[in-house]
Amino acid sequence: MTFLRAITIALLIWLIFDPNPVISLTVYVLIGVQVIAWLWPRIASQQIEWRRQAPLVLSPNEPGEITITITYRGRLPLPYLVITEDIPPALSTAARKRWVISLAPGQQRVLSYAVQSRQRGLYWLGPLRMSIGAVLDLNEVRLAEQEQTPLTVIPTVTPLPLLALPAGLPFSQERQRLSLFDDPAQKIGVRPYRPGDSPRRIDWKTSARLGELQVRELAPVIARETLIALEFSETAYRGRFARDDRERAVIAAASLATALINRRQVVGLCSNGYDPLTDAPIAPLPPANDLAHLREILARLGRIEPERNGSFLTDLITADRHLSWGGTLIIITAAIDERWLAGLTTLGQRGLHIAVVLAEPGPTDILLARRYGIPAYRINRTGAIVPEA
Repeated sequence: MTFLRAITIALLIWLIFDPNPVISLTVYVLIGVQVIAWLWPRIASQQIEWRRQAPLVLSPNEPGEITITITYRGRLPLPYLVITEDIPPALSTAARKRWVISLAPGQQRVLSYAVQSRQRGLYWLGPLRMSIGAVLDLNEVRLAEQEQTPLTVIPTVTPLPLLALPAGLPFSQERQRLSLFDDPAQKIGVRPYRPGDSPRRIDWKTSARLGELQVRELAPVIARETLIALEFSETAYRGRFARDDRERAVIAAASLATALINRRQVVGLCSNGYDPLTDAPIAPLPPANDLAHLREILARLGRIEPERNGSFLTDLITADRHLSWGGTLIIITAAIDERWLAGLTTLGQRGLHIAVVLAEPGPTDILLARRYGIPAYRINRTGAIVPEA
């Protein structure tokens, strides 16, 4: 019971025993004030609109600004509006932001706060709660949002030492000399001559104009595609450092996709991980090479969570349908499982290049993969892909 209501009740009792006109007028005024105080915030609550603006994706350690725009369309002033916003602990040292503002008719206020991305993952901003009240009473009306805003922090991207990967793979720095991959009818530019270039590719007119040998760059006829297959089930990563191994595997996948697409290679992604945003398994991404495609790969790797189970070999056999003949399938997992090495050999017989990247290889895993003719690499403690000595 509020103080104003207690006084009103006391005066009503007094009025019963002493019908005084002054007391009667005072009681009517107090009742009217409380009725207005009860109606005021309820009417005002129908005239408030708000929206939150936040970045969809943040890079690791990237600061971000969240803005909340409050618009009041009522005809009466709003004495006070209490706004409370919950913030995930991984994005801010303060778990909650709180503002108290007043609004004039038709006024708009913009509130903002900063977040700092610290760890990969999907985070939800909010819920946002608002309390509307009148100065003369504590009859508050609480408003709460129905939906929260998702924000994804993408994985860390580390430099990828391409020379550590086999030269036979399509993304090697070694030049492919097969005419199968070049279309002589489609010239896309020129570049300086390098030892080993065919004399037939020299552009003599441009060389004479520039004073040094220039070689024609030809458009590829067959796209050199790479599909990154990330194993992300709880059963594959075991031991005390299973979570760290999974995170390093995600960093390796993100770094590999970034390095290849920055070199205009066609890259796809598949995984048996779980996407909390869609509440479903991670949907495969067919190979592409534009920046929007890279952003989508990094966003999905930022949100990915481990599944408890999953037949990864079945996923791989299905995923190879996204690759054309001569494409490369790179499997990122914890350790070698000899049960699916035979299946990978079958994929290799279909015309695919196969490579495996291991987060926590056993003593004989690298040798076992090589026995099947599959190049194998490991992930170091920073998530970089390095050759096994």
